[in-house]
Amino acid sequence: MAVTAVSGWDVQRPEMAVCPGSGPGCVRDDACGSAGDNAVMWVYLAPWIVQDGALPELARGSHLRSVGLWADCRSVGPARTAMDGIAELAGPDSAHESGRYRYELTGVAGPAQGIRTGKEEHAGSEFVITAGDLAMVARTAGPVSEVAAGSRVTAQCTLNVAADYEWDAFELPDLRADWYVRRLKIEQRQIDYVQGDPEGPLAGWPGKVLRSFEIERMSRWDDDRADTIMAWYVLDITPLPLS
Repeated sequence: MAVTAVSGWDVQRPEMAVCPGSGPGCVRDDACGSAGDNAVMWVYLAPWIVQDGALPELARGSHLRSVGLWADCRSVGPARTAMDGIAELAGPDSAHESGRYRYELTGVAGPAQGIRTGKEEHAGSEFVITAGDLAMVARTAGPVSEVAAGSRVTAQCTLNVAADYEWDAFELPDLRADWYVRRLKIEQRQIDYVQGDPEGPLAGWPGKVLRSFEIERMSRWDDDRADTIMAWYVLDITPLPLS
């Protein structure tokens, strides 16, 4: 793959939360569609965002107002399809077997910028990827030079609801939109404790899926109260028509 260097800039960023879908790659499904059609699009939502009151408790049929998405990318490369869009990945680690929801997102990449932690350590890069009417911030562990602005790329990723404070705090382009919640689930995972650095404390990272089940409505203080299990909301959303 020929890589074109992109002039970027570094921004300080707290330690990035690990997306529960991170892991081995999958084989692309044959079906492909944009977010504007009837394709199912499952996105992860951290319970603390609801517990803090930044988002209300959601139910089937709720309207999710002024919310943007970010894609946690395992890989980014040249476009694999002739058309822009989003397709669910299928394979040994597909949603149907492990509860993980991964997608292949194809679109046009914007200028990349570097991400650094509070300790000034490299934590990857981010750029906007636009696939038709769908646009979101994509984050990858690779350097800024990995993606050329204006190029068509395909990213293998999981989708996440961005916390509202991120748009201003990290000077992100405002990609917030309104969404319709068709279904919602709770995904419970075991906690894997990893040593971040030789002198640092153990950090809890999402492990294998223990249980995944649909719910009618969130209950912010009951859905994630076990100290030994890490819980995530998973929402099936579709864009609301512009009024």
